[in-house]
Amino acid sequence: MNKRPKIIENYRNFEPPPKFRDTIDELVRYTPEEFLTGLQSIVLTNRAILNHDEKRQKTWSRNRKIRLAAALGYYTEAAKSAGASIVLYVDNLTDGSDNWVARLPLLRYLLAGDILYHEIGHHIHAAHRPVHKGKEDVAEYWSGKLLWRFVRKRYWYLSPAIYATAKTMKFVKRIRRTFSRTRD
Repeated sequence: MNKRPKIIENYRNFEPPPKFRDTIDELVRYTPEEFLTGLQSIVLTNRAILNHDEKRQKTWSRNRKIRLAAALGYYTEAAKSAGASIVLYVDNLTDGSDNWVARLPLLRYLLAGDILYHEIGHHIHAAHRPVHKGKEDVAEYWSGKLLWRFVRKRYWYLSPAIYATAKTMKFVKRIRRTFSRTRD
């Protein structure tokens, strides 16, 4: 049985970047099915689709309210009448990113995957693995975990380079700490 959510595109006067839907589909395919159970749909849209009241509506983000039209996406928990869903505002997601980012597959996946996996993290927290911690902290944890899993499985051949870079960054951080202590 396929537990993957349906990906729906609904835009008004907007042309998404090439292969954006394929990118989202690929990211979802690499997500363990157990975490997608109960997630009915992922809606790809733009803020022009929002009516006047929805544009003024606010949502919580890291202990502050932001306008829904300024958000990158949001998660809606399941109700009696409908399953859980994720909405991604593609225009907000791709706003400010250069065209060359969309041409490089790894960067394209990282850009879209960060917010998609964050919202899937909200679903995991609400439906599968509730943790008594801040909702945003839990979503960020799952975002990092799922994104790293995707990179490890999809770009397995980059593992040595990623490992070497991580070790180098850790070494540089340790040296900086050492030198900052000696100056004090």
